[in-house]
Amino acid sequence: MRYSIMLQIVTGITLILLGGAGLFAWIQNRPNSPQEATYNSTNNYFDWIISD
Repeated sequence: MRYSIMLQIVTGITLILLGGAGLFAWIQNRPNSPQEATYNSTNNYFDWIISD
């Protein structure tokens, strides 16, 4: 009985961590939209701020 509860807890924590890792990897590797790609470099960012 105790082993079953422990196994469920470990499985739940593992799934949560794997889901978080998958979400983080997806956020890191998603392609930039054309508007975001324009302001990726520092120079373009400052040009954008100055032009406002």
